Amino acid sequence: MFNAPRLVCFDVDSTLLAVESLDFVLTRKLGPAAAEQIGALTSGGMNGTMSFRQSLMARLDLTSLKRSDIAAAAVELRHHLTPGMADLLTDLRARGDQVRAVSGGFEDVLRLALRDLGFGVGEAFANRFLWEGETVAGIDTTNPLSDNGGKPKLLSDLRAKGQYSAIWMVGDGVTDLETLTHGAADHFIGFGGIARREAVAEKAPDFAEDVSALRHFLLG
Repeated sequence: MFNAPRLVCFDVDSTLLAVESLDFVLTRKLGPAAAEQIGALTSGGMNGTMSFRQSLMARLDLTSLKRSDIAAAAVELRHHLTPGMADLLTDLRARGDQVRAVSGGFEDVLRLALRDLGFGVGEAFANRFLWEGETVAGIDTTNPLSDNGGKPKLLSDLRAKGQYSAIWMVGDGVTDLETLTHGAADHFIGFGGIARREAVAEKAPDFAEDVSALRHFLLG
């Protein structure tokens, strides 16, 4: 008899990664003096005080990004994996769980780091830049992950295409919590090991302050 696996979906920025990937790119380009302004725009989207798309667009409006900026940041980002996450993912896969990465970040930035974490083709989902030559011209707004409600839609699509015993979501932001409140995830674990979002901590059925606690919630 077929036993359907559990599907465990992970947010990427401030969850699998110890940084916010777009902020990482922008801070490398603009310098540390811009970090506070960038962080405030990110927090607005993560805490729900502005829409996620507004947060993305406001950050991208701060400077003009080139392919070379993205490529260099993507290589360096490989050194900013959240400690302990790679081992946790390995253990979940060994247990028989299906694991996916679901990110509001951008494919071109995250590709190498997610490959290092063991995500193969079709196992990671993220936003996409629009390009004019060598310059970022915007974002693909047809991608549901570019705004609020996108992660629930993606998880619902995954459920429709596969057979799973349950779908769990792990993440730090309100866009992750939406997977539970919109009915797309069966269970949600808030993660505060990198960035603690009070709007998430207050409403998450389970909240992990670090990777050790997250491991307990996921593996017992």
